[in-house]
Amino acid sequence: MSNYHQNEDEKILELLNKSIIIDGLQLAVDVEKADYFEKLMNELIDIGITSGSITLIPTNANPLKAFENLSTWINILEKCNNKVIVVSKAQDIEEAKAQGKFGVIMNSQNGDILEKEVNLLAAYKKLGLRIIQLTYYGQNLLGEGSCERTNGGLSNFGVEVVKEMNRLGLIIDVSHSGDQVTLDAINYSDHPIIISHSNARSLVNHERNKTDKQIIALAEKGGVIGLTLYSTFCEVRQNVRPTFEDFFKIFDYVVKLVGIDHVGLGLDLALFRERNSWERWAKLYPDLAPKGGFCERNITTDQDGKDHPEQIIEIIKGLIARNYSETDIQKILGLNFLRVFKEVWG
Repeated sequence: MSNYHQNEDEKILELLNKSIIIDGLQLAVDVEKADYFEKLMNELIDIGITSGSITLIPTNANPLKAFENLSTWINILEKCNNKVIVVSKAQDIEEAKAQGKFGVIMNSQNGDILEKEVNLLAAYKKLGLRIIQLTYYGQNLLGEGSCERTNGGLSNFGVEVVKEMNRLGLIIDVSHSGDQVTLDAINYSDHPIIISHSNARSLVNHERNKTDKQIIALAEKGGVIGLTLYSTFCEVRQNVRPTFEDFFKIFDYVVKLVGIDHVGLGLDLALFRERNSWERWAKLYPDLAPKGGFCERNITTDQDGKDHPEQIIEIIKGLIARNYSETDIQKILGLNFLRVFKEVWG
């Protein structure tokens, strides 16, 4: 039994052991070394997380940089194959659970990796990419990110990308996308899409959170929203650092809004995030960074900027306390995302 779990009751341990737990978004890793990555995998396996969508491409990468990063990470992942299964289909996540490994879902958080070439999508898929976020915080050739001042939707090229991602069986993510881009992607996609790591704007009025209209449209198309512990997006009480109670207010609200089948987790974990890379990011997006800086990145981040792994346990405890059934908890922990993955990836 891991140190994280030795003091937990049998109900929580049973759920950890039997559930497929999928994190809709794992923070981009900064240190491209096999020993570092293996340390990260050990931690995630020890926590009990089965699989996660990990950003392995810088958010401002052009195609050349994207291919360079993917090549580097393919080599790293091969060296960690005793700990890792690279996910190409939904069954790989189930296999990771059975083998006690971690299922790495490779993602990009920005469609900039395409520039003007929709045909690059097939190449990225060949290299293992399975989830692509259409836009990040700013404008790209597909459409607007959440920080743009106007409210334009998908460009013609963006619609073409959505259709090609459908054809190839790639997951569309709109967590960082602007409001109309989010709605357009849901409308134009023939498959369910995801919002990997956002919360409800009705409770926390932040541009990175999603409106009721967007969340309902997502659910009506069969999609899933991964609710996040990122503190800026959980600030139910303005200018007060959020707690798990605040997070669960958001959680209960979204479940009531669209039902249990459309809610998952996008924890945005930063177990070994480097402070200097965080500070560079915060300078670029000051309105998005927590007021307390690096040490307040997530609800349970400690003074060294490390997210407490026990947060998944706190989530399970909170769901049990709110009388969510075991079936519903397992859907939230991973089965809802797995359903979408099965439909899109096969």
